[in-house]
Amino acid sequence: MEEIDVSGIQAEAVVKNQPKQIKKKFLNGKSIAISVSENEDLEKLGFTVQHLNDITIEIARHILANDGKALYGGDLRQNGFTTLFSELSNQYQRINDDTSGFANYFVFPNTRQLTRSTRIHFLSKNIEIHEVEDPESLGIDYNSKYDPKTNIEHRYIFSECFKKMRMEMTKDCTARVLVGGKITNYLGYIPGVIEEALYTLRENKPLYLVGAFGGATEKLIKLIKGETVKELTNDFQYNTDFLIEFKDYVSSKCNYTDFDVLKTELSKFDIKKLSELNGLSEEENEILFTGKNIHLIMYLLMKGLKNV
Repeated sequence: MEEIDVSGIQAEAVVKNQPKQIKKKFLNGKSIAISVSENEDLEKLGFTVQHLNDITIEIARHILANDGKALYGGDLRQNGFTTLFSELSNQYQRINDDTSGFANYFVFPNTRQLTRSTRIHFLSKNIEIHEVEDPESLGIDYNSKYDPKTNIEHRYIFSECFKKMRMEMTKDCTARVLVGGKITNYLGYIPGVIEEALYTLRENKPLYLVGAFGGATEKLIKLIKGETVKELTNDFQYNTDFLIEFKDYVSSKCNYTDFDVLKTELSKFDIKKLSELNGLSEEENEILFTGKNIHLIMYLLMKGLKNV
């Protein structure tokens, strides 16, 4: 493999009697979305949440260190990924550059968590807050309590809000990296990581699938390789009366809630197409699908991002 620097740390050439110039690195001007969440497979794969944190932090660190911007859409759970990223953003503030290296996207109901103290905290860490406007047609009552696990209309509202956030984030990003991801117990139309992958591929933007940590990312890899994936079927996903009712309710509003439709669309993006988009060879993508070595994963991610 060709040798490239992925650390973001470069020796600066010093020219006598000339002011030192800060050289922009290869991710300058690029925004990389990170799609990650805990999932049901971690323990059986021999991992813990901390392992997932480690790989996610390394991805974000390499993006920031190479002058890129990391994008994430999430809530403010204690010790969640937003908290981890905020600390990282603070550590990698750029010299003579007040632009943010990190942006967090919020939409209802997560915008409810954006208190004055939270905004001040983000500002102190040099983090951009992107508040995505709720779809006007939903008529959200901000004083009401919503329960998307038992109320069909509430689930629809959550799904539409998350959909808008994910689509807006896709428009803003240069590329997206997927790690893990829930395959059940999500609150959108379909598993969030799968939905974000779908929008990224529809836009023909680079997508990187880090599959060793299981979850929705691993299932997506199997699907695009032509394998049968029981977790991405209607029978598996709609296994309660509530979820069956929800599927019927939204069938005319969002067609890919039918997993047969979703499978057909995602199957268009086989490994050859994925490679054409993400700057890695098919063989390199195969390594990214299964590799557990963080250094190798980071090498491949940065190589692909440098190529696109």
